[in-house]
Amino acid sequence: MDNLIYHFTGATALKSIILNQTFWITKSDYLNDTTELHAIKPFIQKFFKLHNKMSRKVQAYINEQLEKYLTDYNYYILSCSQVDDSLPLWNYYSESEGYSIGIDKEEFINMFERYFQNIDADVKVSITPVRYVADSDETVIKDLLLPVSYFTDQDLLSKKDILDEICFELANMSFSVKHEAYSAEEEERIVVICKKDSALTHREEFRVLNGTFIPYIVFNKENVDGLKVPIKKVKLSPYLTMDVTKKSVLYLVNRKYEDINEKDISQSVIPSRY
Repeated sequence: MDNLIYHFTGATALKSIILNQTFWITKSDYLNDTTELHAIKPFIQKFFKLHNKMSRKVQAYINEQLEKYLTDYNYYILSCSQVDDSLPLWNYYSESEGYSIGIDKEEFINMFERYFQNIDADVKVSITPVRYVADSDETVIKDLLLPVSYFTDQDLLSKKDILDEICFELANMSFSVKHEAYSAEEEERIVVICKKDSALTHREEFRVLNGTFIPYIVFNKENVDGLKVPIKKVKLSPYLTMDVTKKSVLYLVNRKYEDINEKDISQSVIPSRY
């Protein structure tokens, strides 16, 4: 099913997702890789260097507006993947003994939008595949910035709305660019965007990880009656090989999804090592 995305998780989280229909969505500047937010900035500076005739005032405005969008808005991220069976993801995101949940992408995004916009009508929800790039890649932002590389100082007044739109796109790109070393993840991210003073921000909760307090928001915190995540299948990690485990997953899932059957609960094909 090409319309599915996959969320890797552990047993406790799977239980909560199935029974409570909830997801925890992490604030972007508290992700596992704290350098991600700044990954786009070196590419912007490289572009400016290559286009050295570009207006210095336009360059400064782009830098300032990008920083403004990154600081004036909150971004919350739910990490998913385009693949359902990946050793790096089993090892990293689900602590080896985990599961990948296949979810209908379009239904899921629409559900996110309806839920979060009911809290704040200005909330934006997007889904974007992560682009994995080398440090030397010069094409990452070329298409976005090339049209404004010819803007003059005077264009700052007459075409400011165009620059603002591009800066907002650059801010969003900050969450969809990672180093090529992580390419095996084939990550696709759901991003929830709101202003700092949004009602959504005031709903933040905290989990503790290695002594650090990680802020997150909860999808379906109220356990809305009738709200149902469009889960289509579940895959067990290569380390979960007992028949009773697979049987128990189907039994759990059938509490909420009567249409899911044994063929929808599968085992990783990756050979396990202990």
